[in-house]
Amino acid sequence: MSVTTDDTAGRFAAIRALAGGWWLFLLRGVVGILFGIVVFLAPGAGLAVILAFLAAWLAVDGIASLVQAARGGPDLTGRHRSRTWLALDGVASLLLAAVVLFMPGLSAITLVIMVGAWAMAVGVLRIVLGWRAGDWAMGLLGALSVLLGIWLIAAPGPGLLALIWIVALESIVMGVLFLVFGWRLRRVANDPHGPAAAA
Repeated sequence: MSVTTDDTAGRFAAIRALAGGWWLFLLRGVVGILFGIVVFLAPGAGLAVILAFLAAWLAVDGIASLVQAARGGPDLTGRHRSRTWLALDGVASLLLAAVVLFMPGLSAITLVIMVGAWAMAVGVLRIVLGWRAGDWAMGLLGALSVLLGIWLIAAPGPGLLALIWIVALESIVMGVLFLVFGWRLRRVANDPHGPAAAA
């Protein structure tokens, strides 16, 4: 199946439109790299930021549920949901947000244990998938995930530090990718030639 000139021009036009905000990608890249470096140098500050984001998300979710319960409107499927359950959902989210904010130590350990349980569950699924597909690499990946989950649950203290470092490393890698992508978009934005130059 060949790509027509119109398809190429359409894709280039879409990329050129995205390239109008190339500087935002560069900004996100710089912020991501700086955040990763700060987390590596000061893990406590990185943990505080992570928990603050989690608390903010829980608070927004709880407030949204309470507002929807007060309005009594339908959900996204068009069905009317119970106001009582929505209210309980909202209160539970707000209480959990308060726990994250005012009991950060307990919240951090709980977060590590939850990640450990998730890693174990995903690992078991990958082992089963690898067994059925006859893919030893998938099975090995699942086994490593299970071992990681067991370690996180058995030693949440070191696991928390490792989790923070993983977040920092991911932030730096994503920041570099955003910088590269933003720089490429800048070249597209300043390029007067191309399939959609006349568009």
